[in-house]
Amino acid sequence: MCVSTAGAAIPKGPIKIGVVMPTTGPIAYDGRLTLNGIEMAVSEVNKAGGIKGNKIELFIEDSANVPATAVAAMEKLVGMQKVTGVIGDFGSSCTLAMMDVAQRSQTPLITPISLAPKITEMGNKWMFRGCDNSAMIAKAFTKWAVNDKKVKKWAYIAINTDYGRGSVEAFNAELTKLGGKAVFTEYFNQGETDYYPIVTKLKASGADALCLFGETVDLSRVVSQFYEMGLGGKMLVMDPTSGTFNEKFIELAKKNANGIVGASRFVASIPTPAAKKFTADYKALYKINPEKYAQAGYDCMKMLATAIEKADSTDRSKVRDALAAIKYEGPQGKAHFDAKNQLQISEYIVAVNDGNIVVIAGPISGE
Repeated sequence: MCVSTAGAAIPKGPIKIGVVMPTTGPIAYDGRLTLNGIEMAVSEVNKAGGIKGNKIELFIEDSANVPATAVAAMEKLVGMQKVTGVIGDFGSSCTLAMMDVAQRSQTPLITPISLAPKITEMGNKWMFRGCDNSAMIAKAFTKWAVNDKKVKKWAYIAINTDYGRGSVEAFNAELTKLGGKAVFTEYFNQGETDYYPIVTKLKASGADALCLFGETVDLSRVVSQFYEMGLGGKMLVMDPTSGTFNEKFIELAKKNANGIVGASRFVASIPTPAAKKFTADYKALYKINPEKYAQAGYDCMKMLATAIEKADSTDRSKVRDALAAIKYEGPQGKAHFDAKNQLQISEYIVAVNDGNIVVIAGPISGE
């Protein structure tokens, strides 16, 4: 990033960026991974001299993945802290709740994680999605699963949120187009520990593939109980939105993690120069490999910083316009926003093999 101060119109002083992310509650681990990436990006920009000589200052608020808490955090950031832009939230329900505040305050809001397709279908020009969405992933992954793995009878076990319900809807639409069908669908509440009743019903479904939508800790319990009930090897276990493709899940699920397949815009084994550098730098800093949550936080922060630099301003409207026009290349590859502020990016097909997350196909376009 250029850090020249020549002709800078940005007022001298810290550039305030807000973050709303769950740092407590059932998905605090996943939120922390995202925050790792954001903080790493800020550190890199600031060490390079900041944005035209001005350092970034983060204001971090905990949503606990509760929509009302996320809204209060957003109100505080745009009103009291007067941030230039906000990165957040993790869960789609929280992000959807925050969007009205972004529109009323005319503040750019970019989510690094939320996958519910409707987020960028509502005509809110202040809302950006700095990652793929469930519909994009569905187009890339379902074609591979049906055509290459020959699985057409799918069972869904998904978290009962906007993200989970939206993902089932998006994937089922693509599955139907390809001649497949859903034979089982069950939803669970975040933080549940007993999945035996669901898995018991799953055994009689006749499915040849199990499609999971959720986050790290919840899905580790689902998978462990799936194997305890003797279903290992009976159906292909799929996690297309990749809540399981991180070291914590592999630690929790142990050998039961092996063989899970899914899609991800980023894993540490992607063999591109940008991905290799990001992986090496992240591992040196945090002592673990990065996954897509850390990558998404990192890339969203870098995109927002680049937009501020290109706008040569902290004016929210100018930053919004610069963000909409950005052409960006980072660890996840080349990306740009479409007319609905949805990032366009390709997917990799990934799997857990002997405790390692490996790329087995791709990149595949989700457009």
